[in-house]
Amino acid sequence: MEQVERLAGADATVLLLGEPGSGKNALARELHRRSARAAEPLVEVSLAALSPTLVESELFGHVAGAFTGADRERSGRFQAAGAGTLVLDGIEVLDELVQVKLLRALQERLVEPLGVAEAVEVEARVLATATPSLRARVEAGEYRKDLWYRLAVVVLEVPPLRARLEDIAGLAAHLGARAAARLGVPSRELSAGALERLEAHTWPGNVRELENALERAHALAGPNAGALQAEELDFLSDEQAGGAQDLARAALARGLSLEDWTQEMIQAALEEQRGNKSAAARRLGITRRALDYRLARGEEG
Repeated sequence: MEQVERLAGADATVLLLGEPGSGKNALARELHRRSARAAEPLVEVSLAALSPTLVESELFGHVAGAFTGADRERSGRFQAAGAGTLVLDGIEVLDELVQVKLLRALQERLVEPLGVAEAVEVEARVLATATPSLRARVEAGEYRKDLWYRLAVVVLEVPPLRARLEDIAGLAAHLGARAAARLGVPSRELSAGALERLEAHTWPGNVRELENALERAHALAGPNAGALQAEELDFLSDEQAGGAQDLARAALARGLSLEDWTQEMIQAALEEQRGNKSAAARRLGITRRALDYRLARGEEG
């Protein structure tokens, strides 16, 4: 949030990188809310929800007759955002042609509506979101490197929920109250056991999964239910066990050995905890000494 506060006034293009459900869009809205453009429109585009053939028209607009079915002129999202903020959600899905046009929009502040000979000036600030896999796609040559550099003027890393378990209590209180209001039922406090159960879960679906879990617990509660109890969250353990089985089967199907899998998990934990070995050991459920031993074994191998 300190980074958000600094970036809000900078007016630079920001790329928010994080796993699905980690809160990238919420932070993008907060960037807009705290910026000098807050009184101007905030336009959000979920690129993955659009047909690849319609993305260009949706972003840049078109005139009547530009393509089959275009019976009237339509402004694109860049123009709709005006002097406000345009949030491009899921930027990694764009094909090569749209990548080229987006690069021009960012570099020259010009867009080309379909069927128009002259480009149109735009002034919206662009915020983009993507999963961490975008970096790998750029390195593999599957995504334009020049567009990456233009989008990633500033990169804001949004950590997964499992890397910030200290946020669980505050998030659960907020999201639980919101879920209760949406369902029209009383909001429930968390018992100590319920909070402990939430903090023990790995949250592969991140904040979105936490909100869904709290909504489920509120929806299934009786009219006179008190504080939310740990046993009401037993479904989390069932889902986690099922996920572990799926991962184990997938690893075997790919021919991974136990040693390969162990080393990959260690490296993933170290990356998640930004090189902090003690924190990585806690995530893996082993001691720091055991982690050092396994790292040494990996280097010898």
